[in-house]
Amino acid sequence: MSDSTKASPLTEALEKNEEATAEVKKAADQLAVVHAVLDTKIARGAPEGEVKQAVAETKKVEKQLDQSAEKLEDVNDTLKREVDRAR
Repeated sequence: MSDSTKASPLTEALEKNEEATAEVKKAADQLAVVHAVLDTKIARGAPEGEVKQAVAETKKVEKQLDQSAEKLEDVNDTLKREVDRAR
């Protein structure tokens, strides 16, 4: 992308924020499903392997949320710079 067509910092921040928001929503939905499965399986005395699999899935979702949080931190840094610059 050339300098003349490069997106503004605010535009880039908005794009990152929208992407992170979608990722957080997806991760929240996944966690809700995993939570429901764990509740059901633990109540029924699920085999240890199934519980371990569900826990592993929650770790994946945690990683996704961590990555989204990093993106949101980048957005916040950009927004702070731009707000300071606009003053």
